[in-house]
Amino acid sequence: MKQLLPLARLLEYPGSDFEAVLATAMDAEEPFARIMRTLSQESREELFTATFDITPSCVPYAGIHLFGEENFKRGEFMAALSARYDEIGFSRNEDLTDHVANLLRYAIACDEAERRELAEFCLLGPLETMREGIHEENPYRILLQTVISTLKDALPGVQAAASPLQQGHQAACATTTSACATCGPLSEPEPEPIPTHG
Repeated sequence: MKQLLPLARLLEYPGSDFEAVLATAMDAEEPFARIMRTLSQESREELFTATFDITPSCVPYAGIHLFGEENFKRGEFMAALSARYDEIGFSRNEDLTDHVANLLRYAIACDEAERRELAEFCLLGPLETMREGIHEENPYRILLQTVISTLKDALPGVQAAASPLQQGHQAACATTTSACATCGPLSEPEPEPIPTHG
């Protein structure tokens, strides 16, 4: 699980120690490391901002992926995380409590049972959504896949649970009679028989 710490730090805004963190996190020949070493510090910062601050589907806040941005349940989730962080003496970074980097660092600090729940209900789903939300050529997509694989390797058998947002969407989708932007077109209804006379 300790391998998650440098990976979590790579999901934070790239500071002056970026290359040192990168060297700790992965081999120099891995694709993410290779690409990021070719970029200037300014280019790394611009790429990070374009990926995580400008792309709505890749915001790094798990609560948004779980509950939606304008949902009071995200606030409850963040408050519960903050209380739990305080309870075990976990010191988060300067980002919000539900930033995936904070959750990954917290996963290292908590016990096995809590770590599995955290991965299943709070981390894997948002990380997979973030990965799918960015272009295949973006190196952060590679990093997100590395984080997901590292989590799954450390916690065999763990899978992402459907988020409350997905559950709500699926329930609403089941009642609609038209195409759904997320699920795709619904199956065509059976045509009604044409009445015949005689």
